[in-house]
Amino acid sequence: MLSYRPLRPLLGLLLLPSCALAALPSFEPEPGLQAQVQQQGERYFLQQPDGSRIELSLPEGNEDVDAPSFIVDDYDFDGHSDLAIRIPVGMVNFAYHLYLYRPTQRRFELLRMPATLLQRANCAELSELQPNREERALYSHCRSGARWYYDAYRFDESGAPWLYKTLNLRYDYNPDLPVFFPIFEKTLDPQGRIVASRALDDDDRPQTWSVPNARLYLHERPDEASRTRAYLIEGDVCEVLEQQGNWLLIRYASRKGPLQRWVSLDEAYGLARP
Repeated sequence: MLSYRPLRPLLGLLLLPSCALAALPSFEPEPGLQAQVQQQGERYFLQQPDGSRIELSLPEGNEDVDAPSFIVDDYDFDGHSDLAIRIPVGMVNFAYHLYLYRPTQRRFELLRMPATLLQRANCAELSELQPNREERALYSHCRSGARWYYDAYRFDESGAPWLYKTLNLRYDYNPDLPVFFPIFEKTLDPQGRIVASRALDDDDRPQTWSVPNARLYLHERPDEASRTRAYLIEGDVCEVLEQQGNWLLIRYASRKGPLQRWVSLDEAYGLARP
């Protein structure tokens, strides 16, 4: 639990050795307002712009960690500096606690990630945070086995996070399939509905697939009854968006613009249908 204790800024500074103050960040979340990370023994505090002082919550990490790292950045893209606390976990992962600045209150608030949100994510906690300003999304990265995974979060008008992108791995490999795409990036809306999908390779690059036969008809849905007159020809390169068994949802850059349809792998590879 956080302990809020209003103190005069000068009193908070006198309690601390000067060497500790020099090594810890002091920054302005908005012009003319100062925030200062402070240390007392093994505990860390934040002197807030409104004059209050809170004890900082540190992530759980490796037992041999000497001290946490503090990073100042705008993590929720509201134009104000926030504070991240970073501690190593295991061999390569880092756990983060994130304090977001709330300008209406002139103070920082610990971001508490809803359990229902983390249950849909790959990383069980915030890890290796990287703000992506172009997407206005906060990426969290974690490693499991031989692969790095990521989740991306956006923030609504109230400052609450929602899951914007995540990686999905398929474990339903079927050796009878001529091609199998195991990794998909899913894009979601604020209500948690999937609005876009694409296959990625091991380096998180979009996966493509080339038509292997002379003529491959396009379908509106992953079923034979929805076949259209349109078709692709051998060598046409498509981006893979989704796979359902022996069906691929592809995007093809036609002369009239991007074309998104389903194709049958049975038809593409001349497989016998049961």
